[in-house]
Amino acid sequence: MMIADSIGPVSQLRNTLAQLEAGTLRPEVTCARFRMATLQWHSLPDRYSTVLERLLAPLDMAVMLGEESCSFSRADVVQALHQWLDHAEQLR
Repeated sequence: MMIADSIGPVSQLRNTLAQLEAGTLRPEVTCARFRMATLQWHSLPDRYSTVLERLLAPLDMAVMLGEESCSFSRADVVQALHQWLDHAEQLR
């Protein structure tokens, strides 16, 4: 059994955000983990996927152009993803 399987998706995503914030996880891995989780999170309304894609867009851009070329705050993105996760968790 993998460690990721022993904790719920919300906890996994919170760990992902902590790693992103600490700089120990690449943005593209963060995006992939959030997208994979939402594919398996069937109770989420479609609008949550739409909002999530908007929140992940700066991270996607950072992957393509390099984070130093993008004018976004990693801390702001992490905070917005935490808020999204808080709201999504209420639907579980």
